[in-house]
Amino acid sequence: MIRPLVLLIFALGVGVCAAVAAPSDAPDTPPWKPIGKYTHPDIQESSGIVTSQQFEGVYWTLNDSGNPATLYATKIDGELIQEIAVRGSNNFDWEALGIDSQNRLWIGEIGNNSRLRQDLKVIVVSEPDPFKDTEVEVIASYPYQYPNENVDAEGLFIVGGIPYIVSKERERAVLYRFPTLEPDVKQVLVRVGEFAEAQFITGAGLSEDGTRLAVCTYDTLWVYNGVANDLAEMIQGTPWHLPHSFSGEAVCFDGYDLVLTNEGRDLYRLPQFWYEKEFPLPPKDTQSMALHQGREHSLAAEIETYRAAGIDIGGSHTVLTEVIAEAEPSLTVPIEVLHEDIYRIDVMLTHGPEYGQVELHANGTVVGTPYDCYAAELTAGTLVSFGSTPLNAGTNHIKFGIVGKADAATGYKIGIDSYQVPHASPLVKHYMILGPFPRTDVETIDKTLTPGNRLDLKATYTDMHGRAIEWREATTVGDGFLNLGTNLGFESAAVGYALVYIYAPEATDSVLLLGSDDGATVWLNGSEIYRIDANRPPIPDEDAVPCRLNAGWNEVLCKVSQEGWGWGLYLRFTDVDGVLKYNIRPEE
Repeated sequence: MIRPLVLLIFALGVGVCAAVAAPSDAPDTPPWKPIGKYTHPDIQESSGIVTSQQFEGVYWTLNDSGNPATLYATKIDGELIQEIAVRGSNNFDWEALGIDSQNRLWIGEIGNNSRLRQDLKVIVVSEPDPFKDTEVEVIASYPYQYPNENVDAEGLFIVGGIPYIVSKERERAVLYRFPTLEPDVKQVLVRVGEFAEAQFITGAGLSEDGTRLAVCTYDTLWVYNGVANDLAEMIQGTPWHLPHSFSGEAVCFDGYDLVLTNEGRDLYRLPQFWYEKEFPLPPKDTQSMALHQGREHSLAAEIETYRAAGIDIGGSHTVLTEVIAEAEPSLTVPIEVLHEDIYRIDVMLTHGPEYGQVELHANGTVVGTPYDCYAAELTAGTLVSFGSTPLNAGTNHIKFGIVGKADAATGYKIGIDSYQVPHASPLVKHYMILGPFPRTDVETIDKTLTPGNRLDLKATYTDMHGRAIEWREATTVGDGFLNLGTNLGFESAAVGYALVYIYAPEATDSVLLLGSDDGATVWLNGSEIYRIDANRPPIPDEDAVPCRLNAGWNEVLCKVSQEGWGWGLYLRFTDVDGVLKYNIRPEE
């Protein structure tokens, strides 16, 4: 049987061929792409967001601790309309923002990282006119305390003029409310109930009709649905659940659609039907096909909007539709990668009744098995992994071939939105760890641990609490993250050490790939090869450090600092030949 074949080549990074113009309506983006970004430099981290009900197209946000007491009115794309100084309050740790039916803004002075604050409160201002006003006065302040334990919180919304607060705890999320409102009189909050499924909440928003409650965290969104004014029942129901990679900080409703902000100052818009269907949300850093597409031939490839394809979301995909058995029409652009390594090739493909089967080639070699894009329901944005393959540093070529279709499919169409080419060399899974130590003693500890000789894994040390400790084993979780918080504790101003040995059959050049939360230092065989002082979330492979591994066992010692909340690291070495081995002891 002759299989009809259509080929496509696409690029990671800037291609050398002429690009096909992307749709001009920039805000018309799919839900996995930022719809905008805060452009005003004073908006450092959007910790709360609400949609104005009286000023169309206006979204209010604020910064968290250490910033001026200021509200910011922006457009949906993040462009600043006006900054409004709040008179009568400081910003010690503003973490949330709510709005009520009387168009009042409620500012949550609810951040409590230490769990020791006794001055928690919610303050209220009348919504200013963002096109005329430059300042607004506090009209009321409502202090509070929790009923049984002092917890942190970053979620706030208003029901019938009463503030509701969602706790930020690692193993749960609890909903509290004010029993009554009396300005300047500290209230003991009432515990409404614990959320089913949700935990570690960084933002909350309630729909205008009160029937939907959205809560978000750094990597997940939950949307609860129920009867208005029965929140205790609603939060016990089964929510719509969407993992994501947005580092979400705040969420609000705009109608039934959702608007989210993150630590990177991005804004996202999530359509109602997308979260209701719980469609997977691809990672935010996928590379657009439309922006990197170049043409070699005038053949059957074009950029098509999702709406033209029959999917009611913004954005576009590149489609191939014709199948010619005698010809192999193609689109060609290079893929550039920085380091020789094993890479995983993930592609966002459209699925539907008229879509065919796809085969992928990397530098002339088939990767994985053909993938069938046929589905009874038309869906965009499904991230498909074709598997791993070695890629060269510099230019590589990837090809897609249409290799048939399912019997039920009505055509051979392919729709490609974007793609990722992440490193696929194995992450370190097992470590020896030591700590926590006070950050004030790091120079002494560094000298003790890095004398240039092999570490004594049976030696005894004294931690920051005066306890005798030794090296002990630790295993990473989930995607390969070494969580030092769960292993060493969450004390601020601490440092911890992670140790692993890597075996190379012969001396070889490699690249250390590291992602840390927060700062990190790395010693290879006793010599420091990398140091960064930062307060940041962990991103795999964020830092790349060229290095040379000796033949035999190499000692890799990492120090990680704790700036607040979580801490830990991802670590691996490029390994294009798949010959490196990791262990917690060099003799094993």
